[in-house]
This record gives sequence, structure tokens and C-alpha cells, in this order.
Amino acid sequence: MPHTAFLFALITAQFCITITHKCNGNPIPQFPAILVFGDSSVDTGNNNYILTPFRGDHPPYGLDFPGSLPTGRFSNGKLVPDILASMIGLKETIPPFLDPYLSEQDMLTGVSFASAGSGYDDLTTSLSHVIPMSKQPGYLKDYVRRVEGIVGEKEAARIVGSALVIVSAGTNDFIFNFYDVPTRRIQFTIDEYQDFLQKQLRNVVKVQILALYFILLHVYG
Repeated sequence: MPHTAFLFALITAQFCITITHKCNGNPIPQFPAILVFGDSSVDTGNNNYILTPFRGDHPPYGLDFPGSLPTGRFSNGKLVPDILASMIGLKETIPPFLDPYLSEQDMLTGVSFASAGSGYDDLTTSLSHVIPMSKQPGYLKDYVRRVEGIVGEKEAARIVGSALVIVSAGTNDFIFNFYDVPTRRIQFTIDEYQDFLQKQLRNVVKVQILALYFILLHVYG
């Protein structure tokens, strides 16, 4: 734990230097929104709204969250995207995109598309029925359409094009497919599976970039 705390302190200090003008007092946000893709490390509650046993909407989760209520986060408190959003003065928490009661302000300042139990390898989600990384960028298109309905095409393009994007996944791929159930271990060495997951990550990023490109192309020609 001391090493983890020290590492987080270093990350926090660097983030303060590079992302905001200051960290003491009121930080000045450098991003209009935060968009999050990944697994339980960044899922702020999307699994509450899908049929899956991988849910964090019950005790003891949320013990240290404001109100001490479980929110769907697989944590006793806030997740890293929540902390970063607070640090840059954007908002206190990042809501899940699938929440049907999202406010317009929540939409404009960013959401999480992540799903606990997900991974870059689609095999990871074959039994858990959560949202695989390969499908999460598809929600980005729905998100953009909803933002366009609030502020118009040009402002939506500016918000999405300038957003801070967080991607965090990969642990479940190794746990589910390589160690607990050695499905992929039959096909790959550890190095080969790492290369396979890196390729899947590149594909996810390419899909996100292409989606943003066509959004901007549609608006600005």
C-alpha cells in the first residue's frame, strides 16, 4: 500500500503540472469533458443497467463514497476518472453513460462507457455478458448524437474533439482466459497473448479515432 500511495502521489503531482494551471485553490480545467472506456477500474455504474452478475450496486461497495451508498463502482469510494474530474474542476464524479437519468450538464462534461468484467479479448465477456471493449466505442456515436441535440453539431464536435479520453482494461483478459481458465494459454505463450491484446487495444483506439474523424468531417467538411 505505501508503494501504491506513493505512485498515486507522483501521478497526481504530474497531472497537476500538465493538465491544470494550478492545483491549490480552484484548478482550471483544460478539457471540456472526460470520456472513459474500460473495465471495473473505470466503470462508474454501467453494469447496473445490463443483465450481468458483475455488479457493484450492493454493500460493501460505496462505503466511502459520498452518502455511503453503492453506486455500481467496484470500489469503496471514487474511481480514478472521478478523482481526475474533480482535480481539474470539471465535476465531482463521472456518471455512467447508460444511466437513464443523466442531466444535460452531465452529458456535456463527460461520461463513462466502461463495463466491469470487460477486456480487449471478446472471449473475456462471453460468459459475463458485459460490454466488451470492442463495442464500447459504439456508444460514443450515441453520446455524440445526444450532445448534438443539446448544443448543436459544431459545439458537440468541439467538446468531443477536445475531451480527455481514458482507457483502462486488460487485467480481466489474463485472469479469465490465461490463468483461471487457461483457454488462451493453449493458443498463446504469455508474450504472444500480450501482443494479441495490444493489437486489440490498437483496434479499439483506431475505431475511436475514426469515429471522431468522421464526426469532425461531417461538421466541418
